[in-house]
Amino acid sequence: MYDFIVVGLGIAGWSFLQVLEENHQNFIVFDNNSQQSTRIAGGMYNPVILKRFTPAWQAHQMLPYSLLQFKKAEFTYQQKYIHDINIYRKLTGVEEQNNWMAASDKPVLSAYMNGISHESIEGIPAKYGFGVLYGTGIVNVARLLDDATQKLEKKGLLKKENFVYDRLEIHDNFVQYQDIKAKYIVFAEGYGLKKNPFFQNLPLTGTKGEMLMIETGVHIPYIVKSNVFIAPNVAKKGQYYVGATYNWQDKTNIPTDEARRHLTAKLQQLLHAPFDIVQQKAGIRPTVKDRRPLVGTHPLHPNLAVLNGMGTRGVILAPTMAKQLFNHLVFDLPLMKEVDIKRFRTDSQ
Repeated sequence: MYDFIVVGLGIAGWSFLQVLEENHQNFIVFDNNSQQSTRIAGGMYNPVILKRFTPAWQAHQMLPYSLLQFKKAEFTYQQKYIHDINIYRKLTGVEEQNNWMAASDKPVLSAYMNGISHESIEGIPAKYGFGVLYGTGIVNVARLLDDATQKLEKKGLLKKENFVYDRLEIHDNFVQYQDIKAKYIVFAEGYGLKKNPFFQNLPLTGTKGEMLMIETGVHIPYIVKSNVFIAPNVAKKGQYYVGATYNWQDKTNIPTDEARRHLTAKLQQLLHAPFDIVQQKAGIRPTVKDRRPLVGTHPLHPNLAVLNGMGTRGVILAPTMAKQLFNHLVFDLPLMKEVDIKRFRTDSQ
């Protein structure tokens, strides 16, 4: 008898496993590697919405715990995952300069927004300077998940296969899948949740995102945000992520020529230097119509739980959401109302 079966090994599933290990719970993981949004997202953490100069929901409160979890992972695997990198938001005029300075005096935002820089960044002209964000950076999530996968495989705790929902038997105090019994099962499948018969009615919309990996001869030491962002590839010097697109219709992981052309055109407006595209990736972000995570239990089967919908800020949200779900299942502590899936139930459900 396991304590938990966990389905999915993206940022949400990994975060939940962290909590399980801290609480000495035994588990087994299923992952078919079908959802790639965590691995292609770049792992950026930023608690400020740069389009409107406003705080992202709960990001300031959740970020310290998230970074602590990644620090623990660095100690466990003896690898560096967290890279502190400032974000330079290119400003487009005097009005944006004024708006930036006004926002930087507000509570929460003042901890991250620290004035305007006219520093010269090679290949990126900025007549009105850059609004500078501190306390931001990149988590090398792809490397982290690779290391976690190897560890789980060595321990015999990872099954790289499709989870067949019809084979799940649900009992009052446990679930059984083939010859595996567990007290709880947690589905952290990203957009794959749409195929899950137990939770497929949740309003997980999914947004396709595509990014480019480029090589260029100029050195860009920061994450630069304009009409696209360009961010250093912390795994390989001289390479940079460029992204991202938002497509609400296409639900495939297949890169498109349209996105490539769109990102290339936007990048040429930002970066005035030659570059080569070395890779293009696509994935479906698990987004929700109200832009809040999906956390909670099935209305009829309390030993079936969901951990999903982290959207574009999974690096910040997932660790706290994982802790919330564990405390809810094991200690019966209430979930935050904003994330509890009960918010979508009708009186008849």
